[in-house]
Amino acid sequence: MDKLWQDLRYALRLWRRRPGVALVAIVTLALGIGANTAMFSIVNAVLLRPLPFANADRLVSVWGRTPKNPRTLVSIDEYQTLTGQTDTFDGVALWLSQSVNLTGVSEPQRIVGNFVSGTFFDVLQLKAERGRLFQEPDTAMGSAKPVVVISHEFWERHFQSDPAALGATLTLNGTPLTVIGVLAAPFDLHSAPQDGYFVGYDAYIPVGLFPVPPNVPKAVLNAAPSMLSVARLKPGVSLASGNANVDVVLQRLDAANPGGKTGRSGLLVSIQDDVVGNSRTSLWLLLASVGVVLLIACVNVSNLLVARAVDRQKEMAVRSALGAGRGAVLRQLTVEAALLSVVASLAGFGLGRWALRGLQVLPPPSVPIPDNIPLDGAVLAFTIGVAGLVAVACGIAPALKISRPDLSRVLQSGGRRSSGGAARTRDMLVVAEIALSAALLAVAGLLIQSMLALQRVDVGFDGSNVFSLQFRLPVAKYSKPEDIAQFFTQSIDHVRAVPGVESAALVRRVPFSNNWGDTPFTLDGQTVAKGSEPRAVENIVSPDYFKTMRIPLLQGRDFSDRDDLNAPPVVVVNEALARTAWPDMDPIGRHIRVVGNAALYGPRLHEAVTVIGVVGNVKHRTATEPVQPQLYLAHYQAPMIFSSLVARTAVPPLSVTGAIRKAIWAVDKDQPLWGVSPVDRLVESTHGSAKFTALLLGILAGVAVVLACVGIYGVMSYAVTERTHEIGIRMALGASADRVLRDIVSRGARMTAIALAIGVPAAVGIARLARGVLFGVGPGDPLTLFGAAGLLAIVSIAACYVPARRASRVDPVVALSEE
Repeated sequence: MDKLWQDLRYALRLWRRRPGVALVAIVTLALGIGANTAMFSIVNAVLLRPLPFANADRLVSVWGRTPKNPRTLVSIDEYQTLTGQTDTFDGVALWLSQSVNLTGVSEPQRIVGNFVSGTFFDVLQLKAERGRLFQEPDTAMGSAKPVVVISHEFWERHFQSDPAALGATLTLNGTPLTVIGVLAAPFDLHSAPQDGYFVGYDAYIPVGLFPVPPNVPKAVLNAAPSMLSVARLKPGVSLASGNANVDVVLQRLDAANPGGKTGRSGLLVSIQDDVVGNSRTSLWLLLASVGVVLLIACVNVSNLLVARAVDRQKEMAVRSALGAGRGAVLRQLTVEAALLSVVASLAGFGLGRWALRGLQVLPPPSVPIPDNIPLDGAVLAFTIGVAGLVAVACGIAPALKISRPDLSRVLQSGGRRSSGGAARTRDMLVVAEIALSAALLAVAGLLIQSMLALQRVDVGFDGSNVFSLQFRLPVAKYSKPEDIAQFFTQSIDHVRAVPGVESAALVRRVPFSNNWGDTPFTLDGQTVAKGSEPRAVENIVSPDYFKTMRIPLLQGRDFSDRDDLNAPPVVVVNEALARTAWPDMDPIGRHIRVVGNAALYGPRLHEAVTVIGVVGNVKHRTATEPVQPQLYLAHYQAPMIFSSLVARTAVPPLSVTGAIRKAIWAVDKDQPLWGVSPVDRLVESTHGSAKFTALLLGILAGVAVVLACVGIYGVMSYAVTERTHEIGIRMALGASADRVLRDIVSRGARMTAIALAIGVPAAVGIARLARGVLFGVGPGDPLTLFGAAGLLAIVSIAACYVPARRASRVDPVVALSEE
């Protein structure tokens, strides 16, 4: 221990003697460690930490699936069948979040509700903070009680934490509900990603009160896939075993379907996978990238320490000559590297905390990053592990170089530096550094190209100067299709009269709003087995929707106000559906049967609907999705309680939203509006994950290039200093300054060429592994690869030129005077 303490004090004396070297090394490593700490904190919070529910590893999402659709909602019938599978599940629950209207207050409000079954809280093992939670009789379909459970946050916000909230009445969707409990949050909602979680809503409402269209038979409702489901596997039941059991149960139920077998089966997915979604590849790629930056930083510091080790060869030789063994020398060098690593890690941990705040400003909705990311024990352990690796990476090269000095050569060389092995070591390190930088820069270039390709995609409509908002009508107040249609027709007339509005229309699902649905359909006269029908993206729009969104009308006509409940049902299809269904034929006047939601829309749409128009293809969910068949039903012929409004304006879109709210409240003063957003912002939001990844990777690549530039400059500068005497002799013997300059630069160019030959193919391999995050560009895109290689070559040559220029100006007399 005394010897270690002595080595530590000696390392500190060296720092005081040459503080610049220590400071540069600490700052370089701290930046790399800080970036790794921040990125690992995100990966840990999103990918590695279990969800903060009791026994979260046993929680699964339950999905239905068909041969045409790999994931569908589950039906009430399927839920009731699965609840009997006590060999597989400890419990199964239904839930579906939906906005609800809160009225009876000073101004109508939209709050976020979650319609749940009585088993929901038991499956998730949630507790009540006050009062009680639901039991199964509270939520039964057809006989649900008018009760509600509220969240702790809503209790604080709406009731100011008043205990008298229990027993109070909330009018939600026009129905008075009695508050029976306040839910105790199982965790800090700001410390966990919200997507895919089941808590964080304002109100929990019995699933039996879920709003459904009037006059729909109970058997139809129970058989229709309409709800999300969560279940808890029994201890010892694996996900694979549970999947097999659910498959058998739902296939058996499907076979007993009196309407005919549809090919439905089941699918269980761990909740963790549902929450993470498609973010896994991007996050691991970013973590690997910050690891590369840290490795480059280690190479730079290692080069710095090798250079200092050459200066210390005489010191180490004297110590060896005086009896110090190799172990003592290695221990001294190890202590120096470890001290450097510890100080850099402490600084890096602090930088990581600061960097997290910046990263949390950047993430898009598609990356489920929590509001408050904890720096927990796992992050601390990771940072300590990184510190150990840094110590090894930075200390091994100088230790190997000088732990066994050639005493006679070093002591006879006087004060001059000895070249040879150290130069080769430094050259190898620089090659590795440039190769890593080239790989990182090329991958960043591919992602930036991918992001630019996303921006150039034609989505089929023009969202500029268009905004959207949403509303949902309470079934208790609008129980008849005629009442729903009347509200919408009056509302759209009022909105069109608002100054600054050029055109306006109603649409059930605004493109890129994360609201999507499709339906099976058949052509008139076509016989298709149930469950095997072709599917089309489905939407319901009012007249002027295509005009407002500037979707081109290719054939036929748009909907008109005459296409109402009393008129024959009509449909508009997109170009892709028309070409698929009626190739080389005129689609106008042809007929389609909407199979999937015919019962919900009414019996008239179960009849053949007439095609009256063909419009251009529209991307609905993402810019990367392939063109799909689409059909548009007339809004006034299929009036639904939920709708959105889109309006094109001659002024900034958000400047007229206040007037539009008043226009709709003139029709119904109790109707809340929400989701107000420019449509082009909705489109941009779907690019968020690509932008987030490309931006961070671009920053990391820039840092890597700067570090590579510093590294090659340092090596070449040190090489020139080492060779000053040799260069002086050459110039005294007649070598020209240009020849000396070419020799130095060509050495750097050779190292760069070798590095690029390694780094560029490595980039292609990495890009192939991350192919899922690329769009519109291949892993081997020559423009990007050559561009990255060219940039690195220019930077490297420029970094070589400065010390080479200095070498070409060496005064032979001064250089030879060193002898």
